[in-house]
Amino acid sequence: MTTTRPTQQRPSLTHPAGSAPLVRKLVTEWGTISAQPRTLRTINRWDLPGGPINHLDEVLLRAGYGIDTSYENCDAFLFALVKRAAHDELAARIVLQRILPPLIAIAGRRGHIVNGGFNAAFNEILGQAWILIRQYPVDRRPAKIASNLVRDTEYFAFVRNARLKRLEVESWTDDVDEKFVSDDEETIEPNVELAQIIHDAVKRGIRSAPLQLIMRLGSGETLEEIAAEAGVCVRTVRTWRRKAIIELRERTQCAA
Repeated sequence: MTTTRPTQQRPSLTHPAGSAPLVRKLVTEWGTISAQPRTLRTINRWDLPGGPINHLDEVLLRAGYGIDTSYENCDAFLFALVKRAAHDELAARIVLQRILPPLIAIAGRRGHIVNGGFNAAFNEILGQAWILIRQYPVDRRPAKIASNLVRDTEYFAFVRNARLKRLEVESWTDDVDEKFVSDDEETIEPNVELAQIIHDAVKRGIRSAPLQLIMRLGSGETLEEIAAEAGVCVRTVRTWRRKAIIELRERTQCAA
């Protein structure tokens, strides 16, 4: 008897469509990646939950694309991807595609109130989303991955700078790791805030002692370690940190 090998069929998944050039580019890029056998070979070496992947869209479905993301297995699958995204661009690209529909929705809302309309809003959103995906704090936020990324992206793209302009220097406490509250009263992780400050400063070519201090803290060095090396008390390093963040914020806003 001759055995017929079953045909691998593409999952039923609807990708975004529209006239925006960058949206079309992303969807076209996804179609190209999906058709590359080496992409599937690479992903199947990751040993993701749920067994082998036969089409790239299966990765999105398992990560909760277009379905109820309250399912625990979807969140766990997306968590596995975002952990890898810190050092793997393909994983980061998959996570970006996973949250693309809500990012487009944000651009649609914000496009009515920002210069440049939808396209300008979406460009800003994509840049922020990519940073947040690559720097996602997996140790602190192991659940609700998609909603965290979407909410943080909107905050950093459209809310953070407006709020910083309203902050008086005197309002800063000695503990600069305080939480920043977004529009829906959820908190933004301090290490995400520090990562964004570092990114803004480096992108604008700022090279200074304050940036070096913030980068050391962002890489995991503690206040106590830096204080011991400098021969000062921890409170002094806290003061340095507070002044460094204020200075970097002012310099990056002026250069924007």
